[in-house]
Amino acid sequence: MQVLVVEDNQDLAKLFCDLLEVMGCQTEMAFNAHSALENAKKTHPDLVFCDLRLPGEKSGLDFARALRADSTFAETLLIAVTGYSDAEEDKRAYEAGFQRVFQKPVKFAQMQQVLDDYQKGVR
Repeated sequence: MQVLVVEDNQDLAKLFCDLLEVMGCQTEMAFNAHSALENAKKTHPDLVFCDLRLPGEKSGLDFARALRADSTFAETLLIAVTGYSDAEEDKRAYEAGFQRVFQKPVKFAQMQQVLDDYQKGVR
């Protein structure tokens, strides 16, 4: 499974990728929405874990909207990751195209459940 991790904290992104690789995934990292879109178009990930609050002109919500606007990524599973989760932010994430929202720190069991669900075809 190809996974893209979009996270501006480079240490956290590396840790996320290391855990996913232990779980059998191939990973790529991006640190802002612009590079994440370029990376997604190049690698066509099956799954994306994306921080909602990214530096620069575009947020994680903007990234999700742009990805969803491209039919190539209609089946890509998008998981929002945020340290500032509340009902309103969760709603905005779902409206932007994310299927799930995880509060930081994301737990290993949550990551494993996403991978298991993806393999079963559960979105």
